Amino acid sequence: MKNKSLKPKKMLRWVLGAVLLTIGTMGAFDHFLNGYNPESEGIMLFGDTFRNLHNAIMMSFLGPMIRILHILIGLSLFSRYWFAGLLVHLPIAINIFLIHVVHDLPFANLFFFSMGMFVSISTFILLFLEKGRLKAIIYADRVKRYET
Repeated sequence: MKNKSLKPKKMLRWVLGAVLLTIGTMGAFDHFLNGYNPESEGIMLFGDTFRNLHNAIMMSFLGPMIRILHILIGLSLFSRYWFAGLLVHLPIAINIFLIHVVHDLPFANLFFFSMGMFVSISTFILLFLEKGRLKAIIYADRVKRYET
């Protein structure tokens, strides 16, 4: 008989999926209905460098694209394609992590900082727990090159 309890990795994946889906949906609706408004996101609390960087990203095509990607990645984390979703989210997670560590310390808004850290660090943890699959992807290309 199978153990039907949720494993911690699956629970973390589902929580991350729910957070990304929520953040992406709320941000996309707000962005597409009202346009980008820095005051609605609480950006005015942050320093000039962080605020200018965030505004530049969100006012360009990257803002809506990241929000739509968060929705799609959040949905993928509930499906069998969750590993592909994590791979797509990895560059975004690295960016979120570095922006918060470099430009948001000491943090101005605890919730904003903690959500950025949760999203990025949980992505890193889930990918670390699947390091065997990552190695297979990385080394499969090398094996193909040497065989031809």
